[in-house]
Amino acid sequence: MEAVFSLNADSLIAVGSLSKLKKFQASKLAKGLSADFPMLCCPIAAEDAHFISSGATRCGMGFGTILAFGSPLMTMRLQLNGTQIYWLADLTDPEVWAAYDKWKRAGRVPISLDFDEGSQQECIFCVPEISRQRSDLEPLRVHAGKPLTDYVWKTMVTLAASGLLQRQAASDLSDVRLERVLVNLLVTKRLEPFVKGRLNDTKPQITVPSFGLPREI
Repeated sequence: MEAVFSLNADSLIAVGSLSKLKKFQASKLAKGLSADFPMLCCPIAAEDAHFISSGATRCGMGFGTILAFGSPLMTMRLQLNGTQIYWLADLTDPEVWAAYDKWKRAGRVPISLDFDEGSQQECIFCVPEISRQRSDLEPLRVHAGKPLTDYVWKTMVTLAASGLLQRQAASDLSDVRLERVLVNLLVTKRLEPFVKGRLNDTKPQITVPSFGLPREI
């Protein structure tokens, strides 16, 4: 599974994606959703697999934004028991907003957690519920459709590699302590050129550069 790309000699970044629901459409969890409904995907390294339970699970899903280094990013955050998974997304990307709008209208987000070959399971499919009400992200819709810049990509990479999200993370589930926080970049079609020819299946190794803590709102 090509799921990470090299940042430098010491650091690799996990790569998530948007896919279609079709292979899970027969699942009871996907009832009422079309085959082309957008689905979030995330790689799970073999070393992290034991943090993801396939049994009884408490879960929560939310969206937010991070103002990091002058370039706002959308965050998508799933929590399964004590594990929290972040996707960092480009707020200027129309594909991201189109998926977000469909999820909000449906009140659900299909997610596939895809495990490395060394894991005992292939994937976990879940469909957490979300609020259909207007969110604080709406004012940021003005960014949608703006030209993509290298700076946006560099901001996503720097934040993902920094370890800062892991440091500031707090549990979204009452009485559940966080045990693991995973961060990946949501690579859509217009971001693919940045990772073309750089993907591999090695476990990410995270380094922490020295800069100020971004603010999540």
